[in-house]
Parts: sequence; C-alpha cells; structure tokens
Amino acid sequence: MEGTMQPTPPTPPTPPTTPAPPKPKSNNPLIAMILSIVGVFCCGLLSIAGLILGYIELGKINRGETSEEGRGMAKAAVIIGIIALALWVIGIIIAAFTGGVTFYFGT
Repeated sequence: MEGTMQPTPPTPPTPPTTPAPPKPKSNNPLIAMILSIVGVFCCGLLSIAGLILGYIELGKINRGETSEEGRGMAKAAVIIGIIALALWVIGIIIAAFTGGVTFYFGT
C-alpha cells in the first residue's frame, strides 16, 4: 500500500552518565584566613601572606580547580588581610609623625 506510514523504530536508550569526579578540597582558604587574623595582632607580614594566599585560592576556585566550599573563607581572608594591612600602615604613619614609641625604665 502506498500512502500508509510505517511506524518509526524506537530510539535506543541513552547510556548512563557517570557523575563528574568531585573537585579536590583545599586547606588554603583556612590557612589564608588564619594568617590574616594573626597578622592583625602580630605583624603586617602575616596579613600580606594571608591576603596573597586568599587571592590565589579565589583564582583556583574561579577556574574550577578546587571546590566552591572555600570561597567564603578565601573572601574573608582577603578582606581581613586588607584591613590588617591598612591598620599596620596607619600605625606606622602615626608612629613616624609622633616620634614613635618610647619606654622609660626607672630613674
């Protein structure tokens, strides 16, 4: 018979997809945050290290090299590092204009 339509064959089932492997977790955001916080109280150099490590980790997260879990800590490390560095710079400027800190020991 001309004009009759043939049924279309069923489509083959799609193969099961394997889930993507989990991205590795990194401890660098935690280390960066600790360095930034300690840098507030000890010396400005530690806050610089925390600031740099936080920026590096944010870059890795943005590129998809590490998991998203550390994004908040990395951002906090950068913010605290900037604040700590600013406080230390202000303290050094104030010390330079006021003659620094002097200690008197006795007589």
